[in-house]
Amino acid sequence: DLRRDVRFHDGTPFGADDVIATLLRVPTVPNSPASFSTFTRSIVQTTRIDDHKLRFRTREPNPTLPQELARVFIVKRDHAGGTTAEFNSGKLAIGTGPYRHVEWSNGERLVVARNDAYWGPKPAWSKVTERVIASDAARVAALLSGAVDAIDLPPIADQPRIKGDKRFALASGPAAVVHYIAMDSVRDTSPFATSASGNPLRDRRVRKALSHAIDRNAICTRLMEGTCVPASQFLPASFAGTSQKLKPDAFDANRARALLKEADIAGMKITLHATNDRYPKDRDIAQAVAQMWTRAGVETAIEGVPGSVFFTQASRQAYSAFIAQYGTDEALQPLRALVATFDADKGFGSANRTRFSNLAIDALLSRAATTMDLKLRAERLAETVEAAMADQAVIPVFYPTFDFAAKANLVVTPRPERRFNAMMIAPRRGAP
Repeated sequence: DLRRDVRFHDGTPFGADDVIATLLRVPTVPNSPASFSTFTRSIVQTTRIDDHKLRFRTREPNPTLPQELARVFIVKRDHAGGTTAEFNSGKLAIGTGPYRHVEWSNGERLVVARNDAYWGPKPAWSKVTERVIASDAARVAALLSGAVDAIDLPPIADQPRIKGDKRFALASGPAAVVHYIAMDSVRDTSPFATSASGNPLRDRRVRKALSHAIDRNAICTRLMEGTCVPASQFLPASFAGTSQKLKPDAFDANRARALLKEADIAGMKITLHATNDRYPKDRDIAQAVAQMWTRAGVETAIEGVPGSVFFTQASRQAYSAFIAQYGTDEALQPLRALVATFDADKGFGSANRTRFSNLAIDALLSRAATTMDLKLRAERLAETVEAAMADQAVIPVFYPTFDFAAKANLVVTPRPERRFNAMMIAPRRGAP
């Protein structure tokens, strides 16, 4: 809200010129690993009305523009041409948020201090250190020893132990995240999916067979021990724009075999790639899926890859099928990122690492994306989701929950986008 007395951490006022500078320079940060340009591509003209008012003109009607702009971090206009290294070092980290940057070491820790000039509610903590502890055992040990106050992703096997200790409390909330399988359904030949007739994943019946071969209930109840629910689409049906008709594909090995036979796929072999250090039990989940596919008649191997390598290789279309997660709290975004035909100019297909393409789905998506009536837009988004699932653009497996463990005198409020930061933790009322 530009009408507020918002100031940067160095005390200088924040205004319309800073917003304009940010939007105009978003794509120009040299070697930026994560451009925010996807969220500004619909803007074709930005006009400064006064210090507190801007006018945006978009290429077509864009009902989600306010949400998209909220995902772009504003910087000072003097810093709009800064490099990634300068931002990462903290030299240019002069924002308007509740905490100020103190120190950041990639893969180790982030230290922030309260911004007493923050325009919003006063943050609960004067200083916060966020540590990266990749090892499950080390993360739990740090909590139990008092080295940290709270952790996310407490291992499933350790949760009963933590829950039974009066010094600590667990918190859990639904995550707007889908654990999904992407498949190379475009190329005539694929590096890790073979059959007598070439790439078998080009056939929709094969993709649907692989979906029916997965026992989602077994994965959620046994392997994940109740920390997820079977998925039918990109987001749980409680989110606007999702389909109320879709149900998770039923586990039906006979149906899977029948579809494979109908597709006349002989000698099909596939390797399923997955991270081995990114998500809870990521390699175990891939192993379970591979066993299910093999039982349905598809000879399946798995390969676990460190996340630092996995996403780079997936973006280069190095895999035939892989498991990943995608999170958002708005129904349009997964369609635009995971399903839409790749088009850098339009910002479509930014996470479509298999280059799935269906022009009919693209047309439905474009129509929904430019519908300003919110009720009609939600209906059209649901129609697009149903079309994507009918073509098995991806295989949704489950929606994970987001789990936390903290000292009993703290309250953790989970957020659906699976973030964990100082704004999510507050002192428990009445606690010492």
